[in-house]
Amino acid sequence: MLTVNAVLKAVFAEPPFEHPMRVLWTDREIDLVMLFALKEPYGVPTPMRLSDLESMLAADKLRKVSMRLPSFMLQTEDELSDAAKAKRTQLWGLIGPIFADKQIYLPGKLGPIIAAYASKINKPKKTIYRLVYRYWAFGMTPNAFLGKYIHSGAPGVEREYSGEKKAGRPARYLGEESQTTKKLTEDDKRIIKIGYTLYKNNGTRLIIDAYNKMLDHFYRVEVASPDGSCGGAPLKQLDQVPSPTQFSYWGKKAFDAMDVMRGRKGETKWAMDHRPIVGNAHHGLRGPCHRFEIDATIADVYLVSRFNRNWIIGRPVVYVVIDVMSRMIVGLHVGLEGPSWNIARHALFNAFTDKVAYCASFGIVIDPADWPCEHLPHEVVGDRGEMLGEAAEQAMHKLSITLDILPPFRADWKGTVESSFRLLQSRGQIRWMPGGLKSREKERGQRDYRLDATLDLHQFTSIMIRSVLDWNHHSRDPKRLSKVMIGQNVEPTPIAIWNWAAQNDLIEPNERTREEIYLHLLPQARGSVQAGGIYINGMFYNNVLDPTGKRSANARANGRESIDIWSEPMADHIWIKDRSGAFVQCPLRSTEARCVGMRTEEVVDMLAITGAISPESQYAALNSRVDLAGFVESTVATASAAKQEAQAPTSAAAAVAGIKGNRALERDIQRADASAAALCGNSEPFAAGLTSAPAPAKRESSVASEYAGARGAEVISLLSRAGRNRSK
Repeated sequence: MLTVNAVLKAVFAEPPFEHPMRVLWTDREIDLVMLFALKEPYGVPTPMRLSDLESMLAADKLRKVSMRLPSFMLQTEDELSDAAKAKRTQLWGLIGPIFADKQIYLPGKLGPIIAAYASKINKPKKTIYRLVYRYWAFGMTPNAFLGKYIHSGAPGVEREYSGEKKAGRPARYLGEESQTTKKLTEDDKRIIKIGYTLYKNNGTRLIIDAYNKMLDHFYRVEVASPDGSCGGAPLKQLDQVPSPTQFSYWGKKAFDAMDVMRGRKGETKWAMDHRPIVGNAHHGLRGPCHRFEIDATIADVYLVSRFNRNWIIGRPVVYVVIDVMSRMIVGLHVGLEGPSWNIARHALFNAFTDKVAYCASFGIVIDPADWPCEHLPHEVVGDRGEMLGEAAEQAMHKLSITLDILPPFRADWKGTVESSFRLLQSRGQIRWMPGGLKSREKERGQRDYRLDATLDLHQFTSIMIRSVLDWNHHSRDPKRLSKVMIGQNVEPTPIAIWNWAAQNDLIEPNERTREEIYLHLLPQARGSVQAGGIYINGMFYNNVLDPTGKRSANARANGRESIDIWSEPMADHIWIKDRSGAFVQCPLRSTEARCVGMRTEEVVDMLAITGAISPESQYAALNSRVDLAGFVESTVATASAAKQEAQAPTSAAAAVAGIKGNRALERDIQRADASAAALCGNSEPFAAGLTSAPAPAKRESSVASEYAGARGAEVISLLSRAGRNRSK
């Protein structure tokens, strides 16, 4: 249906539709329609038979189009100033009465009506025509008379100043105008662009530094020197060089502000922190378990050892694995090794396995529904540091996981896990723990916060587990909700989104057997079968595949043998393979009770610390060995001298013949020494009195003399007297 104010355009431009036409007025009784060409300069309306126009529309020779309103008309009443409203009211009041007479639309009537009206209000006909045409061109609405200032001021066109007139406010000195401003030429503007390029490309720290370099290179007085240089020449006068304000103004006009920022920040910094964001991390994902992100950070707290609370072991490394779709933290590992595949595999192993036993090992009791994440993803996104390597690529390939390795310095490509670190540390209040790092470096005179370290690795890990559970259940991000989730009142928390996806079969885990996960993710090392069991990392484990101990006995008899071992972070057990290839768990031997419940890193550190010898201890041991060697040497020399003084036996046979009797005699003397010391409290050996003992009152029986000789008889006599003294 044809309506007034509709805009028509010909499919093939032909008279009178070379340009779009606006319908001003229709009258079916006289079969007439008046059309106004929307092309400047505007002219009088064009009459046409209404039936012919409708026929052209029916034949698809014409079509209705929408004209885009100019920007000055796209303003609300609140945006209009009082002056703009007053101007609109004035102009509409000036020509509004003309349109009350419908005769204006009839052919040949426009000119006489405008002439009569202009004469009546004492205005030029040209003014009335211009306002009428403007009213028709811009949609026949009073807003057509709003100020059209879009082209005012010639935006983008440089001003030309004739003669000596200069742009900008005149320079002043002590209130008087100073002729120190240069009127810039095109050469000056080109030089300014060259100089400003230094600042744009981060060649100088400040704009004024680039300005000074420009003056040094281009605005010195040309004084020839023998070598052809101008070094040491003074600058030109102020009215012959651009001012700092001119340099900054024309430099900013020459370069886009974002190009300057990009050049100064560098491509990496620009791409990570300043580029426009055109999407989000979870766009295009099928659901949970589609893509996991993994990353590590060094926690802002110092820890101590569980073996000795005075051993400061440094800051732990926290690995987090997060599901991009739901923001659920699906895996966690806290260790002491630097970011590497060896520790990243522990975090992935935790992400792919049950969490109930993991939490229980840290004294935290949960239900499977509290952390229902034990699935393999289809994609893993990680950094080059830990994921770029044959071991990581092979492990992911064998688990049918696509590994995406990020380019250097592009942490923003895994923004989900990056943002989780800051929030986890704030939830756990890590910086405010004893030993926590403050926001700035320790100042002179302040206490070293490392000395305040109190938490051990086990306690810190339990705090991180609690923080993860809090994150999964209570962190909110409404932007993660889809239209369907909103319709079903799903809470914008990771656990709620995960459970909703599970209920609606949107989780597509990458199913793999337990053996495959253990084989490809647990760290593999070579241990040894020894007489005490399986030995690795300084600890012995029971070999459950050798219940009779034959293999350990063979190792004792014929030497140790190597064995492949897969280990978890906790030192309580290891895994080995049986003949069928199945994994078997071997517990820690009972003699290793000190290592129960400890992390392998802690045990290795403890063994290294306790096995280390301080320089003081090394010196003391060396000094003791030297003293011992000297004492042995002097004692041997004394004994040798005493032996030289003793009467030599008649023969070698005689010397060895009395060994049994001599041994018995020495044993009796030793017993006498012990008895005398116990009864009398005398520390002097009883045998020491043999040389000064008084002569026996009467001669003992010849039996003693025959048995042990004269000296032996004397000893036996003394022993007898000691016995009589004890009886008294």
